[in-house]
Amino acid sequence: MRNLKIKNNESGRSMIEMLGVLAIIGVLSVGGIAGYSKAMMKYRINKTIEQVSLISQNVRTFFAAQKRYDLGVGMSMNSDDPYYKIVTKAKLIPEEMWSKDGISMSIKNAFGGDFELFDESAYTTGASLGDAFVIYLYGLPQEACIELGTLDWGSAAGSGLISVSVGKNAGQGIVGCDGSTDTGQSIACPNGKNISVPMPIDKATTACDCNGDCQFFIKYK
Repeated sequence: MRNLKIKNNESGRSMIEMLGVLAIIGVLSVGGIAGYSKAMMKYRINKTIEQVSLISQNVRTFFAAQKRYDLGVGMSMNSDDPYYKIVTKAKLIPEEMWSKDGISMSIKNAFGGDFELFDESAYTTGASLGDAFVIYLYGLPQEACIELGTLDWGSAAGSGLISVSVGKNAGQGIVGCDGSTDTGQSIACPNGKNISVPMPIDKATTACDCNGDCQFFIKYK
């Protein structure tokens, strides 16, 4: 009888120990997933910054001689489109951003959202073709939106930066670049009257309340 009681006690302890081990494994697993998610977010943000910086540099370098940006109004993925040929043959956009779905091609940012590159006339009524060019990212999470908005993309003279906009409707109402903020967006300009580059974090945080569907708009001349 005494031996049976000892065995029951040992069995109880073993069960408690096993549950304790499982609990520790569960905590470590949750922490590992959270750590991985955080690391992937940081990687994608850094990759986005790298891509935007590289593309803006490529475009300005490629068109430096003629001092105008003939990128078209909404580039077609059709291989016969002249703007498609310019962008692909000049390798203005990294190959890693090109995505093929069946027979159609698209350009995606590091978060899987759409990417656009075009000249200013696509968004500015009356603008001369090629006065400036625009990089537009869609489908960004809030953290990435804030990070991109608060970076110094070119406050120094000669950077060519015209404006940076983030939010639900980034880029809208950006013509005057006076730092005004419309619903769902925040606009910053070098030496802007109200919002200068880099954009204050409070402005970016308010504008980037987009539930994972934020936009980033940057314009250079």
